[in-house]
Amino acid sequence: MRKIVTIIALFTSAVPLIAQAQPGRIYWGDEVPPGWSGTWPEELRTIPERTNFRRTMSTFQLHEFIAELKWRSENMHVLEMFTSPRGKVAPAVVLANPRVTSPAEARASGKPVIYLLGNIHPPESEAAEALAMVMRDILVGDRRSLLDNQIIIIAPIYNVDGTDTFRSQDGSLGSATPVIFGKRENSDGHDLNRDAVKLETIEGNGLNRLLNAWDPLLFLDGHLMSRVNHGYANTYGTSTVPAAHPGPRDYVTHTLFPAVRDRVREEFGLEVFTHALFGGRGWPPTSWSHDRAAWTVDAKFVVNDYGLRNRMAIITETPGQPTFERRIYAQYAYILALLEYTNTHGREMQEVVRAADEETVARVLAQSESGELMNFLDGEYVSGGKIDVLGYRDVPAGYLPGTSVRATPPGAASGRPEVVRGIDDLTVSRGTRSASVPRAYILPPALADIAAKLRAHDIEVRTLDAPMRAEGEEFLVEAVRKERRTGYDMTVLDGAFSARVVREFPAGSFFVDMAQPMANAAFYYLEPQARDGFVGWGVMDGILERLSAGGGPAVYPVFKYRRDAM
Repeated sequence: MRKIVTIIALFTSAVPLIAQAQPGRIYWGDEVPPGWSGTWPEELRTIPERTNFRRTMSTFQLHEFIAELKWRSENMHVLEMFTSPRGKVAPAVVLANPRVTSPAEARASGKPVIYLLGNIHPPESEAAEALAMVMRDILVGDRRSLLDNQIIIIAPIYNVDGTDTFRSQDGSLGSATPVIFGKRENSDGHDLNRDAVKLETIEGNGLNRLLNAWDPLLFLDGHLMSRVNHGYANTYGTSTVPAAHPGPRDYVTHTLFPAVRDRVREEFGLEVFTHALFGGRGWPPTSWSHDRAAWTVDAKFVVNDYGLRNRMAIITETPGQPTFERRIYAQYAYILALLEYTNTHGREMQEVVRAADEETVARVLAQSESGELMNFLDGEYVSGGKIDVLGYRDVPAGYLPGTSVRATPPGAASGRPEVVRGIDDLTVSRGTRSASVPRAYILPPALADIAAKLRAHDIEVRTLDAPMRAEGEEFLVEAVRKERRTGYDMTVLDGAFSARVVREFPAGSFFVDMAQPMANAAFYYLEPQARDGFVGWGVMDGILERLSAGGGPAVYPVFKYRRDAM
């Protein structure tokens, strides 16, 4: 039983009774425990709950929901992440006991900060709705103990403009519900989950300001896939950029994920597994692949990029064909199981990221001047061995009889799925190309915009107040070309680094000391041949065009500093 504590008599209401999953039972297909979301007063019911799970909330309705919670709990503080291009405020709610209103207070508490994000893609609104429910459970329900050992920041709607650009459901997600949803892109046509490196949007910069200030230990981003034929209620992945420190990634993969998976099964009656799709022709499939699910080793995704900070990150993806209610339940179950884990193991997790920070700095100090310190520019997925995976042979799509609604027919992916045995687990990232990590990077004064972008990523950049003679290497650009990859025209530089040279840099140049925890991110963004750093995403295109305007080889304007020149 979950009890609401009411502070003002005006809001006194019935006690919410929330059903639990039957012990030992697994819910397949569209199944959920009856009454799983509880009985709440009307003003605390979410939009899906009010509409029999046919509609999703708007940004204004989220603000209304937050306002109702503020009257009932003293454990919340509302932040404004940014004001969107269309003038809409994106809220993030800080949940803490006692209440915390600033990053300084959060740091002083010693508690880890957990950040949960929804609606980066508004047609994938299951996590947004689940996050509203989780917020309600923690603040006025029976999950208040989740604030004992952690601070939770919940931002249900990140893409506020896309959320409020409503259109009729077209069946592309697999299910007929919700019947109306928002647009994937923001109002300027940008996919916000491709903006993590280049930071060209108001939303991306607003999110980074919050992340820089609050330094979450763990970041979660909730998504939905379209029609799939695996047998899981939800899937999960972590940052797989090979340049990221492996410590946080390994902890999430080998320690956190199995524990949370077990809790989801035991408490909520759902099977969850790694975010991937089947590979191979026909049935049975031969592999379980990140690449097939479009989860590449690129840093463009917010979760992948966050791993470059030596922090932990998780993406969740529900299958598209179950009902909206089932999909919300799947996200709700995973998020609560995760928060139960972080509430218990937060100190242990803090030690993992602290060790990653310290090792990153120590390796730069010990090995970068000599040129022996290396990191990865690119990567690929390789087999982690043979695994068994749950799946359905076929998940058809079509118009529902007597309607103009296109969806997966009810019952098409229901009941216990098959066990596909002994297929390759192609979800292990491995570095393929590497380059040496310098003691520092030096940028000329003309690259002030690049220095500002580094700072927006929370990378420390110092402005030289006197000229410097530096020994190091420079990259000689032989050709600048475009390569179409994962739907984008990426910039690629052909060329090679010089032998060590001495160069003069004037006062006003920018010095990026790599003896900092953000060294892996700085390396990945600034290296001229990184898979999708600043060069790859075209951030340097204008500069490169000017440098090569006279013809012949050009010098990439970011210098790899090794030591002061005598």
